[in-house]
Amino acid sequence: MPIGGVEEIGSNMTLIKTPTEDILIDCGILFPYEECFDINYLIPDFSAVDPTRTKSIVITHGHEDHIGALGHLLQEFPHLVVHTTPFTLKLIEKKLSEWDMKFQYSIFTTGEDLDFDSITVTPVHVNHSIPETHGMIIRTKDLKWGALYISDFKVDLYSSFEAPINFKLIQEKLNPCEKTIFFLDSTNITNDGKTVSEDELNHDLQGIIEGPEDRLFLTLFASNVHRLETICKMAKSAKRRIVVMGRSLKNYLEAASLSGHSSLGVDDVLLPENVKGESGRFLILLSGCQGDFLSALRRFSYGEDSNFKPTPADKVVFSSKVIPGNEKKVARIYNKLTEHGTHIVTAYDSLIHASGHPGKEDLHLLLKSFSPDYYVPIHGESYMLLKHHDFIKEHYPKITPAIIYNYQEIVLGDSEIKIEKHEHKDPRLIHGKRLEIERTQISQRRKLATLGAAFITYVSGKNELTVTTLGLPLFADGLKEKLLKKLEHSLKKDLHSRDPEYVREQLRIQTRQFYNNFLGYKPVTEVHLIK
Repeated sequence: MPIGGVEEIGSNMTLIKTPTEDILIDCGILFPYEECFDINYLIPDFSAVDPTRTKSIVITHGHEDHIGALGHLLQEFPHLVVHTTPFTLKLIEKKLSEWDMKFQYSIFTTGEDLDFDSITVTPVHVNHSIPETHGMIIRTKDLKWGALYISDFKVDLYSSFEAPINFKLIQEKLNPCEKTIFFLDSTNITNDGKTVSEDELNHDLQGIIEGPEDRLFLTLFASNVHRLETICKMAKSAKRRIVVMGRSLKNYLEAASLSGHSSLGVDDVLLPENVKGESGRFLILLSGCQGDFLSALRRFSYGEDSNFKPTPADKVVFSSKVIPGNEKKVARIYNKLTEHGTHIVTAYDSLIHASGHPGKEDLHLLLKSFSPDYYVPIHGESYMLLKHHDFIKEHYPKITPAIIYNYQEIVLGDSEIKIEKHEHKDPRLIHGKRLEIERTQISQRRKLATLGAAFITYVSGKNELTVTTLGLPLFADGLKEKLLKKLEHSLKKDLHSRDPEYVREQLRIQTRQFYNNFLGYKPVTEVHLIK
């Protein structure tokens, strides 16, 4: 049962129920959508987790949408054992150090059987855009059912950093099972072709890095450690000094170095303050390729960074794609850089970005090697799930596809599956110091931001009445005296002997109506009565 990660991209969390215990796969965050009104992130609702039955969580890889909510989960369920790999463990430890939290963990390797009461889970190496990504082969002990669960992957046959997806292991583990079911990534299902290999980017990246510009700025997803390694090697070969700007890049490079995925030494990477005012050939790596508000990329492009200011002599390379929903933020970055005269190169101009998700040809390669009885699209928005379902139905008539959404449970019977629906739980909203904020308060904040506020204070003992406003047009300050006269008249005529709550509500209503006559909308209004 997905608790998050279907009908959306993010918040990945799946609950596996067996007769004797429950097991979790992943626990990620969902980045805010517009309606959430400037919160930090969303996390799954954990109410489906039964602490008496759930002892373990298995992590597929180290992206935020798969590990970002672990701190919240372990805060509520500190007994859980986290099954993970060395690189991902470094990322988790870094994240949980901010919580000052200790946790139990167990390191697994690809192909190793994780033995639980009723099932065996075997991690299988897959290609993605971050090291040590795994799918999970899940088998019942009696081998009546076998499942392949891969939330993020592509088929990269040419990577110089890692082997291709291990088709042989999948066949070996699932062939003995009476019935099989696949749960596979839907993110890139609208791509009819094959997802590009990381190594196919080398030609264009090298041409850019060897270019004549003294200062070359480059942004990418910080988690793409293999591409970072490639780019840094090219920079060293091109006699460029490497500068890293942004906490996420530092964290991923540190984790990569500690787990053997990067050959960069301490002396190979500089901080901005180390080279301030210096000239020469530089590669400056910027975090925040999605235009995040506090990111190094945004700070630089807006001319707000204290170490580097954009100039017409610079080139900025976007070795990334724009995640749906971030188009406006990234477009503003493009526009700001253009206004500074800075040259921009994107993945539309050169082959400098490869997705980590399967196109249709990637799925064909997998399904030629093994054909399941049932097939459930996961890791995608509702439209993607439907497209994935229809793709299977069209090309693989012997496979039975099914669509499920969050809190819909696939039950594996004797020989068939059935879908059971449970009460849907909205993700939890996290803001500030990792604190949950209720949806009712988000609604209130939206009203404050869009309508402004008026505060009425009435001291009955002194017969004093004051008006304070926030977020209203400046001309509204000139309306305060007129409003005060209106409210004072009502207090003398109708309200002086009435119940305080009635007085409060009438003052609120009259204030909102008054401003509506002039502004065309009613500000949020609070009335304070003081004796």
